[in-house]
Amino acid sequence: MINELHRLMQSESLLALLRHYVSLTTPDRQAWHDRCMELPGCEPRDLTALHGELLAYGWIDQNTAVVERPRPGQVPACYRASLAGLRAYKQALAEVEPD
Repeated sequence: MINELHRLMQSESLLALLRHYVSLTTPDRQAWHDRCMELPGCEPRDLTALHGELLAYGWIDQNTAVVERPRPGQVPACYRASLAGLRAYKQALAEVEPD
């Protein structure tokens, strides 16, 4: 996980995307959230790759069991931050913004 954590600290876009999903976990960690479709300064192709990285590192979970009715331009209820994602985010913040 050291290489992945280093990657997270070096990529503002990857950290911002993980932050997005982590911020949604506060009220209910078990809830699924819509896919983030836009990230400032990030092209759609790059955003897809960032989602792939988060999945590959196990930092977000993907909902493949219960799929909601599609909506134009949205992918509903498909991702949530995993426990590993929450830990990685906290570790990255501790390294990037030490006390």
